[in-house]
Amino acid sequence: MPAKSRYTLIVENLDSYTRSRDIKEECRYFGDVRAVERDVRSRCALVEFDRSSAAERAYDKLHGISMHGKKWSVDWATPKDFDFFGWKWTEGGVDESPLR
Repeated sequence: MPAKSRYTLIVENLDSYTRSRDIKEECRYFGDVRAVERDVRSRCALVEFDRSSAAERAYDKLHGISMHGKKWSVDWATPKDFDFFGWKWTEGGVDESPLR
């Protein structure tokens, strides 16, 4: 099992007012977003892209952007992140989605 996903990012340090659709709107500039799941209590979200190249562009550009007064921390999702959200670990992309 790889140590990190090639298609899914974890976005942390989200403001409590930031919604899943806000995250998706910001991420869609880099490619098609297949899924966004937000956890309000931990102030983080998983974002799955349909292509690894889109996830790579988002990873390069989104870290440190501000939304609702909070600077995002963006990293590659790990199996632990998938477990936290109850997603099945896959390598995602156009062939499969890790959603339940």
